Amino acid sequence: MSSKRTVSFDQMVLVGVGCLVAGWIVGFVMGWGLKDTTGPLPPSAAGPAPVVAPPGTAMGTLTAEIRELRNIVAQNPGNAAAWTRLGNLYFDTDQYMESIDAYTRALELEPANPDVITDRAIMLRSIGDFEQAAAEFRRAAELAPSHLNSLLNLGVVLRYDLNDVPGAILAWRSYLARNPPAEMAEKIRREIETLQGQ
Repeated sequence: MSSKRTVSFDQMVLVGVGCLVAGWIVGFVMGWGLKDTTGPLPPSAAGPAPVVAPPGTAMGTLTAEIRELRNIVAQNPGNAAAWTRLGNLYFDTDQYMESIDAYTRALELEPANPDVITDRAIMLRSIGDFEQAAAEFRRAAELAPSHLNSLLNLGVVLRYDLNDVPGAILAWRSYLARNPPAEMAEKIRREIETLQGQ
């Protein structure tokens, strides 16, 4: 007399899991044994490949120019114009820390450039260093009293990041006293009126 054997669902699951585990172990052991025989990893397998934009695109052109400028400053670290241009390209591609570093190098060579100081301050604001950004905007405005961009941005940081409304109004009044473009002047006047009405 033969007896029929039935397999429960739980037994089937256990057998399936056992097969999966056994397959994983065999694959791991085989892979471990082969790792030394394959030779060195190709450069692309050693880590994530850098993002490279297609040639001819705007980003591809910027990437190529960044690469070229890196070579220039590596060979001539005293080239303030190259450091500034490199900072501008990093600025344009939202590479905040790289931009700050490049602008810092440019300012070590030409410390009184209000445009570079202001651009570095904008990047400092982008990483959340609001106090330092405000200090840099002030420094640029002191070095070049007619530097509109530094005063405009100083007011923005004081108003929106540091919640210093009186300081923002003062910065923007200084901005208005220097005859900015009419459209922006009107926006700033309205902003001041709104703040004073609160």
